[in-house]
Amino acid sequence: MRVLVVASNRYKGTVTSFPNGASYMAGAAAESGHQVEVFDCLFAGDLKSELTSRIERFRPDVTAVSIQFVHAVRTSAEPVLKASQLDLREGVREVTDCIKRASSSPIVLGGPGFNYFGPEWLERLDLDYGIRGEAERTFPAYLERLEAGADTSVIPGCVYRDEDRFLQVPRQPPDALDTTAFPVFEPFDLGAYRDCGTYPGISTKRGCRFRCTHCPYSGLEGTRYRLKSPARVVDEVERALESGDTNSVHFCDNLFNFPREHAESICRELIARDIDLEWSTGLTPLGVTEDFCRLLKAAGCVTGYLDVEFASDKMLRRMHRGYRTRQIREAIDNLDKVGIPFAATLLLGGPGETPETIAGAMDLVNAPPRPRFITVSIGIAMWTNHQRIVDYARKEGQLTGDGEFFEGAFYLSPELPRDFMQEFVEKLDAQENCARYHINKASWDEVITMVPWESYDVSTDTIMGLHL
Repeated sequence: MRVLVVASNRYKGTVTSFPNGASYMAGAAAESGHQVEVFDCLFAGDLKSELTSRIERFRPDVTAVSIQFVHAVRTSAEPVLKASQLDLREGVREVTDCIKRASSSPIVLGGPGFNYFGPEWLERLDLDYGIRGEAERTFPAYLERLEAGADTSVIPGCVYRDEDRFLQVPRQPPDALDTTAFPVFEPFDLGAYRDCGTYPGISTKRGCRFRCTHCPYSGLEGTRYRLKSPARVVDEVERALESGDTNSVHFCDNLFNFPREHAESICRELIARDIDLEWSTGLTPLGVTEDFCRLLKAAGCVTGYLDVEFASDKMLRRMHRGYRTRQIREAIDNLDKVGIPFAATLLLGGPGETPETIAGAMDLVNAPPRPRFITVSIGIAMWTNHQRIVDYARKEGQLTGDGEFFEGAFYLSPELPRDFMQEFVEKLDAQENCARYHINKASWDEVITMVPWESYDVSTDTIMGLHL
């Protein structure tokens, strides 16, 4: 079959993300023997004309649309009071409407933005089918059944229209990740992504054993780790470097360094192969010892994103993060001692957050040695009932129905006075190493937006862009 994979993201915001899902799905379809092409909407000059021309030339038997984002944070040159979200759903609709006009072949939805909102997307876009979750196995299985004219409603993870309702089949995540298809990077303009400070994303595992109050990740991929072998991970790295104009990748796991033994093995494999590589990744503060940092640096790590998040012991306990401020400080000290440039990410506004806990968090990350920059997000996005924070939101009246998830629902602690938050944002605006901040739509009618990344002089030679 001729399979067209469309990376539908069109939003060039303060941070551009590589379309990892589209690269893995295109690889899965190609390995299954299909003729595959990729259309990346992000760098299209005239989207409708270019996408239509591609469809008319390629004549796909099926078009797979990868949805990366649902909403983005609106940027502003000043901290001002106005709505903070950009609704990216209409941009996706323009893509799928264009595909419908140019071709009568089936459209299948997927991608990170589809995972939590399958029925909502199908209804909004007037489509009939999509696949949630990890689809390295299920996407080829769908293509096989589609080609044979068989029933596709049996595919694990699928969401489909059945007359006037939508039905969902439970997911079946793959276990033997080494046997899944390699991602493809050749169809993407790696040089253009590099110029945006973004690099091919490589996943080293699936699953997360942490059960943080705010995070839906373990509900999506499970709490049991499923690991790729170090050899397989580095094979993917080498393919990325051979595919285009880049010598960098981003390990896009939720947390690269857990389990730590797995991360160490990957580092040793990178060192053994002596690859000319620079890479970045996200790190939990757990186990970031001086020896571990030295191993990261020897393996080519040039940027770490330290997930500090709730940087007070009270909030760390409340959010079930699994570490305390002592480990955060040790991780900061060790990254600085070894000389790995790093950012610290703060996620403020969870249940029980007060002016006192925010002050403690800022004191922690601003004590020397300081991170190269700090990202401060205020307000916690809610996507699914799998997030325990949703229980707090319902009790406090911040969330009344599941339909609000798809519209953009955010939690913000009611113990944060508006005047305090206004003053806090002004302080952040004056802090030179604070890369961005925002207050998401939550319990206020008006919310404070974020300062754009472009207003800061941050060199991508030493600091890579964030990769979501």
